[in-house]
Amino acid sequence: MHTLKNLNNYEITETFNGLYDLCLKLNKRRNIVFFDKITKYILKYKIKYSLPIKVKIVNELNLLLSCTDTDIDHTTEIFRNLDVLLCKNPIYKSGNFKNLRCFWTVVAKIFADDPQIKNIIDWENPGIGQPELKSATIENYSMELAKNSSGYIIFSFIPENFTKNDIVDMFPRLSSLGTCEFGEDADMCGDTLEDVIQDASVSHNRIFQQQVIDELKILLSYTDEDIARASRSLIRISPTEEVEEPPNWGRFPSLRAFWTAVLGSFEHNVAMQNTEDAEHSLTDITDSAGPGCNATPPAPQN
Repeated sequence: MHTLKNLNNYEITETFNGLYDLCLKLNKRRNIVFFDKITKYILKYKIKYSLPIKVKIVNELNLLLSCTDTDIDHTTEIFRNLDVLLCKNPIYKSGNFKNLRCFWTVVAKIFADDPQIKNIIDWENPGIGQPELKSATIENYSMELAKNSSGYIIFSFIPENFTKNDIVDMFPRLSSLGTCEFGEDADMCGDTLEDVIQDASVSHNRIFQQQVIDELKILLSYTDEDIARASRSLIRISPTEEVEEPPNWGRFPSLRAFWTAVLGSFEHNVAMQNTEDAEHSLTDITDSAGPGCNATPPAPQN
């Protein structure tokens, strides 16, 4: 069973940002019975969600339901942006759900029963069984899913019918970089393209950085044609072209080489943070042991 105890509140919203955004739409209406309202909202509006967003929410629901009841309760409180005492007020409860795990299981079933999802994912028992994948054709377009090393469902390639918005929904973190570090004003983030890549890898929290790494591994598993297609939708710079301004900006021989360099920079930064955390943890353990922890033990008496 997963645990979220090592994540702060902001990192939890980043981990479940699809579910958080869903709850955020109703947070301003504090006078409603939230848990009843959100299920009706999902049933009414989920048809407007793109297929990549639906798959993303299925992944997040599967992860959330694999956590402890305490983690689910705490995460839901964060989604609602309420303190614990306010959440205990009966107006925020619902007679339709025994507990919050039951509530999120119902939400998971709504998405599992979505016609598009049912064509490509078989999820009979949310909260108990794992989603199983199908190869399928939707609207005469071939579509195939896979699972990455973390068990997350991903697209094996970019379907032909996917729009620019669909591709942005497939790679939300890379798209975020495309509006900032890899955007039209990229030269404000560094004097060279390599500087910009370095700046991008250190300017975000670790959850965001790991999500970028996950998205890059997916993107780099695709063909050069799919990488080019995705890049046109995700970033506002052309990393393979020579530019006159700024001078010595630099370029990469291919888009695959560019994204590989971005991946290497993010992985290096996360590895450095993990090393620092391990050193800090060791220091804390040593300090808590007291001044005698490294003392030489007394010689045995004859």
